[in-house]
Amino acid sequence: MMKLNRAGFQRLFVALFMLSLLLATMHQGVAEAAEQGATATAPQSTQLTDIVINGQPLNTKAKLLLIDGKLMVPLKPFAEAVGATYHWDAKKKQVTLQKWAEPLVLKERSRKNQQQLTFEVSGKEVYIPLRDVSLELGYTLEKTTTQIQVQPPIHGKIKEQIYEGDLVAAREALVRIERRSVHSYIEAHTPNTELLSSVYLFPQGEALRYFTVNGDVLSLIEVKDGFPLVTYQGYVGPPFDKEFTMDYDPLGLFLNNKAKNQWGTYPKLNKPLIYEFTTGWGDSSSTFYGRVTVDHKDELLGTTGDPLTGLPADTKQIMKTFKLPWESRTDSQQAME
Repeated sequence: MMKLNRAGFQRLFVALFMLSLLLATMHQGVAEAAEQGATATAPQSTQLTDIVINGQPLNTKAKLLLIDGKLMVPLKPFAEAVGATYHWDAKKKQVTLQKWAEPLVLKERSRKNQQQLTFEVSGKEVYIPLRDVSLELGYTLEKTTTQIQVQPPIHGKIKEQIYEGDLVAAREALVRIERRSVHSYIEAHTPNTELLSSVYLFPQGEALRYFTVNGDVLSLIEVKDGFPLVTYQGYVGPPFDKEFTMDYDPLGLFLNNKAKNQWGTYPKLNKPLIYEFTTGWGDSSSTFYGRVTVDHKDELLGTTGDPLTGLPADTKQIMKTFKLPWESRTDSQQAME
């Protein structure tokens, strides 16, 4: 019969006791972590900050929610603040917001697609993610210690530059901002070639609206609601047949109201158009500056292909600034009223 080693038994007992204590501690930690995880994904009401949209506080009595680190706001007041229509389809379990041509669809949370826009229902309110939806609609977000400001792309300093700056600064700023449209864009056809081409035309004395040609589509862009908004389009082509020719005249087709598949209101022009037309291949491209008169005559005032030393001072200024020497701005005061 084996004798019981008292010292060995004590060591074994202590080891078993510590193991049971360790397992109990681990179980408690897992339970606490699961509880914390559930709390993190559950809707939490928050009053972290004020939401200001287009300069006005978000008009809602409902509390904001924080879900998975995303600030959620009530659907209805947000849509009204940005001027969008909305629809919650309970059967399809999706929310639709529409301000521009392409509707914005938010679907029920899915583990398979973590990148899709989602919504949450809490009580009688439908909530949407403030940041994600705002950015999709083209707005910018700026956070301070007390506010989150949701604003259109034309705001602050760039708004002053576009509305109140001189023609050169305003025109340069406006053409760089992404455009939006309330109508589906017309599909532009472009050639399979290295040819470069861009056309910008501003009414004389104006910066808040301009025309541009992309492929065979001419568009009118106007500043509205803090956005450069496409308000008219039409086909002014086809620009390219089997071979490229320099006879393509999109401006002539537009000015004579012969554009096809037009949508929007054909703009009546009672003033000359100042244009910048770039065409060519790579380093061989040239830019033409000129004016289209009210009676549709093209006045070429300068081109980058000319030797700069032999150009008149007026032409040099046009090429440098995209502004006629005698132009003065006429639309800034009207726009601010």
